[in-house]
Amino acid sequence: MPPSAHRLRRPLSYDRIEGGAVSSLRSTTTLQVLTGFGMIFNQDLPTLLSAGGLYGIRFPTLEQMRTVGDTLFGASVETDSVDLFISHSWSAGRWEKFLALCLYLNLQMAVASCMITWILVVLLMISLYGVFGLGGSRLLLPCFVYLPMVSFFIAFFFGQQLSFGLWSPSIWIDRLCIHQTDLDLKAEQIKSVPTFVARSSRMLVLCDGSYFERLWCNLELATFARHGGVDKVDVLPLWLAPWLLCCMSLELLSAHVMDVSQIVFPGWMPACSQHIMGLVGRLLRDNPMMMRFVGWLVIWMITSLTTLPAAIPSFFSFRMKIGHHQLILDQMAEFDVRAAKCSEPSDREAIEKQLKEVFCNHDSPTPGADAVDEGEVKVQQFVHYHGAGNPLDRFNAYVRGVLRDIVMMQIGDEIYVPWPLCLTTCLPMILYSSVNVLGCDNNSCEESARLARMSTTTYVLVCVVGWALNILLAFPLTYPLMLRMLKVSLSFGDGPFQRCAAFLCCFLAYEYTFLCGGCIWGSYIPVMTDYSPAQLAFFLLVVFLMVIQCICLFYRHDRHGQDTLTSCRCVKRQVATYQAMGPESGLPSASFDESPE
Repeated sequence: MPPSAHRLRRPLSYDRIEGGAVSSLRSTTTLQVLTGFGMIFNQDLPTLLSAGGLYGIRFPTLEQMRTVGDTLFGASVETDSVDLFISHSWSAGRWEKFLALCLYLNLQMAVASCMITWILVVLLMISLYGVFGLGGSRLLLPCFVYLPMVSFFIAFFFGQQLSFGLWSPSIWIDRLCIHQTDLDLKAEQIKSVPTFVARSSRMLVLCDGSYFERLWCNLELATFARHGGVDKVDVLPLWLAPWLLCCMSLELLSAHVMDVSQIVFPGWMPACSQHIMGLVGRLLRDNPMMMRFVGWLVIWMITSLTTLPAAIPSFFSFRMKIGHHQLILDQMAEFDVRAAKCSEPSDREAIEKQLKEVFCNHDSPTPGADAVDEGEVKVQQFVHYHGAGNPLDRFNAYVRGVLRDIVMMQIGDEIYVPWPLCLTTCLPMILYSSVNVLGCDNNSCEESARLARMSTTTYVLVCVVGWALNILLAFPLTYPLMLRMLKVSLSFGDGPFQRCAAFLCCFLAYEYTFLCGGCIWGSYIPVMTDYSPAQLAFFLLVVFLMVIQCICLFYRHDRHGQDTLTSCRCVKRQVATYQAMGPESGLPSASFDESPE
């Protein structure tokens, strides 16, 4: 082995331990982790006993504790490698972690279940009543919105159980993969956690405000970032899942309020539209194009009042996001391994010893060095980092520099929220669009088309295109705008006045979103009813500005280049095919794929 390489212990070559030869590396399934709504994430003794199959026992005997430990440990199996290493802080709550795992594992399944249910129900209703036969039907909201959202929530919380874990990755989680009552085996496994990290394909970081204060958490993330690669680390903030569920629930309430308003006040939209047109006509001196444009603006601004309750969870969640973002970066910038929190003094001693072994030498090896032992993990440092001679100081420099940059790449700016996530949050309103289109504004389709001065077919197609433009260009704007407004408000302090201003900004963000929606409808409808080149040019200008606005709000520039980066290789076996990342990538690691045998 080259002198610049450092050996980590082989996961399959540990000494024989009590009870026979046992591989210390183990994995479990998502079904085991999510059982009992994530009860394994509770630290109290009653929950530990319940997870181990003993209920209602307050003062267990030593034999019962051993049985519980064996039961929990039996939920995992021996393995050579795992798909997903879950890194988390025990300071965070059980429900936050459970919801975060549901989001990570089940969100795509939940969205797919929702959309498939919606498509099937829409096709069924059309086959029974026809495209134009659903106008004014009271069945549309329960069938097109409630039923698909029920399927979403069922798949979100129970997707792994419903799929019987067929798509479940193998998971390493400390509570199930480290023996909780056999202290000798537990000590042996704890010493080998860095090796377990290196044997994992991906890492999921359940991140809260306490994560980067913990010594174990920093060691796990730093080890994987060096061995596995930056692109294989998923940082999931714990505020995200509660915010998503609360916003979707309140968006669902908004859709219900909009539908009820149509029932309680039938014909309010045409009556309101005619009244507004009359007022605007006197102000604009009968300019038809501007009258319709302003009329649609006002109508959509009124409609936006039904969505305002969704601003409440966004205020608290986004305020937490902005605060935690800065807290995490500050904690990493000031990280000191000697001051990091560690619940067990013996763990600190073992971690510092491991760090001294891995960070003891920072000479750059020759890239051609490829000697590999069977089943062994070799760590090489291709570019050294600036740190003092002490290995612990070099680890501090790694956390403050490279690791901090990795986390920034993962979580983005404090004002960044991805477009697909914003679209998912608006899912209830997306479903409600079908109620509005096929329900023909709670009227018969022929009558609604007559009032709009269109044929029935044209009326439905116009509604489809208008809603599609709003869903793609207007609805997702709410949350990036809200984050920017909150950041500005909170930059002046966190007093009562600043909080009130920030809360008002959340409402204004929703109002602005519906203002953009009104602009789309107000410029689009005149093109279809009273076409003229000027109206078409105005509509295209509005769409162009909306697209530019989305690009400005959602485009994310990842800055990968750094002055000093540490590059490592995780070599599994000699059959691995080397795929080196060029220096122009700026990434602090390289990846390997298994060659077909």
